[in-house]
Amino acid sequence: MKNLQHNKGFTLIELMVSVAIMAIIIVGVGGIMASNNLIYKKEKADLTVQGNAQDIYNKVNEDIMQAKHIYIEGYVCDNKVEFSTTKVAQTTELLTSETYLLPSDNYILKSSSGDVTPILRYYGNMGCSTTSRDEKLNAMSASEKTFYENLLATPDSDIETALQACTADQVDMYYNLKFYNTQTEADEIMRAMSDDEKAQYASFLNRVQVFDDNQISEEATFLNSIPTESNQSFESLKTVNPGTGDLEYSYLYITKLVIVYSQKINPKYCDATTKSMYDAAVTAGNKPKDDVTVTYTFGGGAGHEKEIGVNYTYKYMTELNTGSYAGIDNDILTKQLNYATDSSGNVIPGCEAQIDAENDSIKLYLYFADNSMTYTDRGMVSIRNSYVLHDAK
Repeated sequence: MKNLQHNKGFTLIELMVSVAIMAIIIVGVGGIMASNNLIYKKEKADLTVQGNAQDIYNKVNEDIMQAKHIYIEGYVCDNKVEFSTTKVAQTTELLTSETYLLPSDNYILKSSSGDVTPILRYYGNMGCSTTSRDEKLNAMSASEKTFYENLLATPDSDIETALQACTADQVDMYYNLKFYNTQTEADEIMRAMSDDEKAQYASFLNRVQVFDDNQISEEATFLNSIPTESNQSFESLKTVNPGTGDLEYSYLYITKLVIVYSQKINPKYCDATTKSMYDAAVTAGNKPKDDVTVTYTFGGGAGHEKEIGVNYTYKYMTELNTGSYAGIDNDILTKQLNYATDSSGNVIPGCEAQIDAENDSIKLYLYFADNSMTYTDRGMVSIRNSYVLHDAK
C-alpha cells in the first residue's frame, strides 16, 4: 500500500512568531523612514532659512551701499551680546538706547521747526554775495522784476504749482531770491554760534551750497522723516584706547534703520498726481530723480520680536510704496530673527553693527535661528557715496 504523505500547515505558534518578526521589521523600517523623513524636512527647512537669510542680508547690504543718508535707532554696549539658538537669550550687558545721525544733519534738524526745506534753502544761499535781494531785483528789467515779485508773494501752499510753469532757470532764481542772504548776515549768524556749532555749520554749508534742487529735495525728504532732534554722532561708535592706541568699536544692536537714496524714475509707476509733477519738471528742463526712503525694523512689540520689517516710500513712483510697517505680512522679510532680552525686558534684536564712520563703512551681523539651527552672515559694507556717516572736515 502506498503511503500517503500529508503537507503540514503552520502551527499557531509558528504563525505568531512570524507575525512578531514581521512586526519588528516593519517597525524598524518605519522608524528609519520616519527618521529620514524628519531629517529631510529639517535639512529642507534649514536650507530655506539659510537661503532666506542670505537674501535678506544681501537686500540690506544693497540698500546700505546706495545710501546717501542714514539714521539708526538701537541699543549700544561695550561687549558683545550672545544669542541663544534654542530659547530667548538673557543678557546681563549694560545696554543704552541711542539714536544716530550725521552731526551736521542733526544741527540743521535742531535749527528747524516743521518742514526743513526752507532752512535748507536758507543756509544753501548763505554768504553767496554782498548784494541784497532788493539790489538783485532792481537790477532786472521791469517785467522780470514784476514776475519774480509775484512769485515771491505766492503763498507756500500754491508755490509748487506756480513753479511747474517756470523754466529751470526761473525756478533757480526764485529760490535764490526767496532764501537769499548776504555775507554780512552769514557772519552775524556765525558769531552767535559755539565752536562746535560753527564746525557743524561750516561742514553743512560745504555740502548744501553745491546742492541742486533734487539734492535739496532728497535731503529734506530724509530729515523730515527723522523723529528726534537729539542724536549721537556715528563717529562716537569708534574710539581710540588711550592706553594701547588700539581702535575700539561699540556694539550697536539696530532696532530701526532709515536709508535714503536716489533712483531713476520710471513714469509707469507714478500715480496721476506724481506723473503730472514729473512731466512738468521734464518740460521745464529738469531731470528729477526719485527720493526712495527705506525703513527697516528689526524686532518689535509683543509677538513681533523675531520679525524684520521693511517699508519703501517713493516721492514719484508711489505705485511701488509698501505702506507703513505695522506687522503686515507683505512688509515682513522674515519671522526667524534671533533676539535676546535684558534685565529691563528690552528686546535686543539679532542685528549687530560695528560702524567705521571715518571710512563710511558698516560691519553688519545678522543672526537667524530656527530651533537648534543658527545662520549668521557678516561682512563689511562700504557705502559708495562719501560723507554719509561723517562730515567733511
